[in-house]
Amino acid sequence: MLAYNVFDTAWGAFGYVADGAALVATYLPGLTKAKLQRRIRNSYPGISPVADLLPRFERQVRRYFDGGPARFDEPIDLSGVTPFRAQVLRACRRIPYGKTTSYADLARAVGRARAGRAVGSTMATNPLPLVIPCHRVLRADGGLGGFSSPPGVDQKRRMLELEAGR
Repeated sequence: MLAYNVFDTAWGAFGYVADGAALVATYLPGLTKAKLQRRIRNSYPGISPVADLLPRFERQVRRYFDGGPARFDEPIDLSGVTPFRAQVLRACRRIPYGKTTSYADLARAVGRARAGRAVGSTMATNPLPLVIPCHRVLRADGGLGGFSSPPGVDQKRRMLELEAGR
């Protein structure tokens, strides 16, 4: 059964949707708690809030936004994406903390060297930002590229700086 929780971090409200122990969606800070709850309820009609839904995951998220090492190894549910996108998202999930890769390198990692744009599109619709660290994927020239989570590229930059210890 789907449930969600929205909780405070050092960077603001973070939300997630889970089906049992499997994460279905995550929402990075950038909206107020009320707006984030509304967005989740609109995306998942009839979903119920559950406080401390996945307490270990919540501790890890708070640790991350406090600048500490965090591990996101919870099961994930990618049933809502195409097989190609699932493959790209799983490859992205393996990018280590503090490291980056390019869209083109990620395309090569999944055996589709010419699919850099498709990889970019997959990153833009990542249902599990942070858990699947799309913020670690950059343009081939080292530029940040885009970031669809509010507040956009500034958040991506902040997350990369946090991971670099700055």
